Order: sequence, then structure tokens, then C-alpha cells
Amino acid sequence: MIGSNKGNWGRYGLQAFGISVLGPLLFYLINPIIEHFKGNRDAVAYTKTYVGQWDSIRLVLPENLFDQTLQGEGTSHIKMLSSYKDKKNRIVAANEIYYIPQYKKYFELIWIEGVDVFVGFYNRRYDAAGVQNSLMRPNMVLSVYVNHKQWKDKSYGTKEKPMPVFLHRIISGDDIEERNKLALWRDSLQPGGRFVDFYLPPKAVQRMRNTPDSVNYKFAEYYLRYLLPEDEFERLFEEE
Repeated sequence: MIGSNKGNWGRYGLQAFGISVLGPLLFYLINPIIEHFKGNRDAVAYTKTYVGQWDSIRLVLPENLFDQTLQGEGTSHIKMLSSYKDKKNRIVAANEIYYIPQYKKYFELIWIEGVDVFVGFYNRRYDAAGVQNSLMRPNMVLSVYVNHKQWKDKSYGTKEKPMPVFLHRIISGDDIEERNKLALWRDSLQPGGRFVDFYLPPKAVQRMRNTPDSVNYKFAEYYLRYLLPEDEFERLFEEE
């Protein structure tokens, strides 16, 4: 009986070892291989062509921006693109879909979180795309990039198939200065508190108002590989 118990404890110990040590180790070794083959890998080679077909258009966010979200007219599209054990290395698409009366179309603002970061107070790190997304306001005027082939394609612009655009520049309508003043005032009441999280240093303000082309290029790469359906990719580049 005692020997049987010892045998059981031995098996339990090996199982525990396998779960706690070998499992994470195998995940660490295999996951990069899995990530390497995810998505439409052939699409990455077409990123330069896709970006080369970009035009810049002026986009005015609707006055009912927040109401669209609450009423279901506008939607958020969140998708995990690349996931590693370390949360800092996760790549997530966090896109916003809105109906823009100016063009009578639905647009999808593409943001890829995990690509670009900035450093705030107390050396806190923030995802640039995530913060920029949160800054969108009604009647804000944006300069966005749109692929001219998709722009001319009448199948784009519906709620089911919105027009994908990439934020180039905030022209007007942000409330960053007011946001910073409020953050500093609230932090003065509770120094070092969480309210300073909302403060954007000067370099971050510049980044929020202007997305570098190198960052948008990376966004386009992830869009083509993970978000654009393969049949749409083939149709878009059938003549290339």
C-alpha cells in the first residue's frame, strides 16, 4: 500500500513537472514557429505596392461619433494578430468603424497596437496607436491615407465592408491641451497618482498629431497579412 502511494506521488510529480516546466518551455519554442506561418504571408511582399497606391483625403468625424458607438451604428473591431507569452510583444488590431456623412460611406480607421510606443511621466510606456485611438472626437478633421484601388471600388464603404483608412495627421479638433491641463491639475491633488497617465509630453503630442509613414507602413503590412481576406487580396493585386 505504501509502495503504491509512493508510485502515485511519483506520477503526480512527473505530471506537475510536465505542466509547470515542460509545457511553458514547449510553448516558448513552438509558438514563434506558429506565429511565423499565421495569416497571409504572401501579402507582406505587396506592402510597398499597396502603400504606393495611397492617396490622402480629408475626413471629418461625425458629430454623433459617440452616439454611433452606443447605438451600434459604429463598431469596434478588435483582433489578436500575433500573441507571445510576454504581453509586451502582443500585436492587436483595434479598429473603429464609423459612418461618415461627408462621403456617405462607412470607414474603418486602422490602428495596430504593439508596434509603436512612447514614454510618459515616471518612465511609463504607452502604446501610441491605443492612445491615438482614444483621442478621436466628434467633428475632428483628419488627413488619412486610402488605397486608390479600394477607394474606386464601389463594393467598399458598407457597414459589412468599410473603407480601410490609415491616420496620417490630425488637422484640427483634438483636445490634447485641455486633457493635459486636467491631468496635471488632478495629479497635483494626488502627486504621482494615476491621473498623470493621461498627460502627453511634448514629443508624444507631436506623435499623436502626426503618424510617421514608417509606422503606417507597418500598419499596412499587418492589415494585408491578417485583416484583408485572401480573396480580396487576390482581387486587389490580380494585375500586379
